[in-house]
Amino acid sequence: MNFFRKAWLVLKYLGPGWVAFRLSYAWEKRTGALKRRSPLKSWNEIPASAKLPDWLKAPQLPESAKGWGNRCVTEADGVALGEFILFSHHQKHLGMPPNWYHNAFTGQTAPRGQHWSALGDFDFGDIKAIWEPNRFGWAFTLARAHARTGEARLAELFWKLFEDWCAQNPPNDGVNWKCGQEATFRLMAVTFAIAKFGRLPSATEARIKLWSRFVTATGLRIKTNLNYALSQANNHGVSECVGEIIAGLLMEESTETNGLCTSGLISLRSQLDSLIYADGGFSQHSLVYHRVLLCDLLWLIHLLSLSGRDTPDWLIGKVKQALAFLHPLVDAETGGAPLFGANDGSNILPLDECAYDDLRGVVQAGFALLDGVRVYAPGPWDESAFWLIGKDPAAFPLRACELTETWHAQVSGYFQWYSGAARIFFICPTKFLHRPAQADMLHVDMWWKGRPIAHDAGTYSYNTPGVFGGALSLAAAHNVPMLAGREPLQKASRFLYLPWPQGTSEWIESEKRFRATHDGYGGEAQIERSITNSTPEIFTVTDKITVRQPRSVRLRWLLADADWKLDEAARTVTAKFDTENYTISWVGPIPVNAVSLIRAEVGTARGWWSRHYLAVEPAVSLELLFDVEKELVVTTRFAPDGR
Repeated sequence: MNFFRKAWLVLKYLGPGWVAFRLSYAWEKRTGALKRRSPLKSWNEIPASAKLPDWLKAPQLPESAKGWGNRCVTEADGVALGEFILFSHHQKHLGMPPNWYHNAFTGQTAPRGQHWSALGDFDFGDIKAIWEPNRFGWAFTLARAHARTGEARLAELFWKLFEDWCAQNPPNDGVNWKCGQEATFRLMAVTFAIAKFGRLPSATEARIKLWSRFVTATGLRIKTNLNYALSQANNHGVSECVGEIIAGLLMEESTETNGLCTSGLISLRSQLDSLIYADGGFSQHSLVYHRVLLCDLLWLIHLLSLSGRDTPDWLIGKVKQALAFLHPLVDAETGGAPLFGANDGSNILPLDECAYDDLRGVVQAGFALLDGVRVYAPGPWDESAFWLIGKDPAAFPLRACELTETWHAQVSGYFQWYSGAARIFFICPTKFLHRPAQADMLHVDMWWKGRPIAHDAGTYSYNTPGVFGGALSLAAAHNVPMLAGREPLQKASRFLYLPWPQGTSEWIESEKRFRATHDGYGGEAQIERSITNSTPEIFTVTDKITVRQPRSVRLRWLLADADWKLDEAARTVTAKFDTENYTISWVGPIPVNAVSLIRAEVGTARGWWSRHYLAVEPAVSLELLFDVEKELVVTTRFAPDGR
């Protein structure tokens, strides 16, 4: 994309105000103005403005906690030995204490003694690998383990790690101060831990004073650069507003910190009005970031309630919208949901023993905190609710979700259809109000009995060399029809596609059919996908591709890792799940030019998926190639038990 076209598209989609701010921000960095606003300091130069309020106390576990599991105790023992769990998956020996600047995945180390504004985002491999232990997920682990065992050594271990982090990360020095959102997540974790450890004998006067300086420094860091976070129109702005408010709740009013709560709430309201859509969807078009949004806001509501402050109606209303969007997507039996959009491994409130991709904890917590009800029967997910409400959620009335057959989030662009034990999830945006996250228009997930049969590939990493470098965000990695060798979206930068596509979607009542299109190929091709369900638990997906000139068209399905058998003559693939077969078949007037079924292809990104950040797992890729003169219509049928 040439410079002038790119500049025009940036102005068109992001607006002149955004461009003006980013130019001004770049000038501030270049001239050192940003560094002067947020200077390097020692901890002794930071006022101890925070106080340990009477309301910040962790509740005692209820009797039902015996059924919640004790994995956190084992993980806490590992932390004592320098073993940390990163991205809810990787066990890494980081040492005790760790090198807080080290990338455990590449061996790279970020420099010390430099202002955060002088460091690049991609100078040390994937910077998220450095940030992950600095999010202090281990603080949740230690506090939850202490709640189970009462062992004083766990509190001492928290303070040992906290003191070392502060010693190695003076205010505004280095990579761990670079992102205000990361500072917010760290503040949330420390606040949770202090509620548990802040009144124990290990919490000496000197340690509490250091914690106070940490809160103040974090609040000031966020405040200094908040406008940059707001300009991103995503989770960064929301998280940093929450961080500013939390710091304000914990800090005494002073000249430097006056009004953090008020200003944070004003900015947060503006963010939520813009970024949470009328149907409850979120601007980042991502399941994982939707959870981040909810965790940010539920934690804020929790602290506002504890502190005796009124929670604004607009905040409760927006959280309820976002929660109502997520709830129907989460399987009540497994906690799984379609892993659409970017997946950066975030689980910023790890308050229960559930797996990373089990979302029942945040859903249960949301309904318990806002409505005083449960939506799931008692289980490990109750622990998340407990920490936010301070009561045993098992005592709350059960209001189970009554799933509707079809669900359409029209503004966000998602459609879901249930038929018995089967469901189909369809990404069908008609207009992007904020930048697309992945080239996943018209992607379909197929689920059966709580498990994905055909699913999204995930992300793997935002910055990595090799075959997985950005590959899983492409259309080629999604379950979509496309022109072979031609992506429908063009990247203008690492996180920005230009132009933004548009499409149509409609429910055709007379045919019981849902139809959607996108214009990512402009005049080169018209892409249409529709889904029907004429027989219980059987869905058909029909793709219609009209090309301007003869082209090769590719249809790919990323399937669950199973022993799929290909029968080219019958045009089927079949696999057994438990004791039942599941069959995918295809039919169309144009013969398939080539068909392939590949599991975890070595040297490419095909046949892989990433459930956890910086990790891949085998999957099975079914690919159909067609030579198309003018128009291709192909129907794919998903049917359990050979029906």
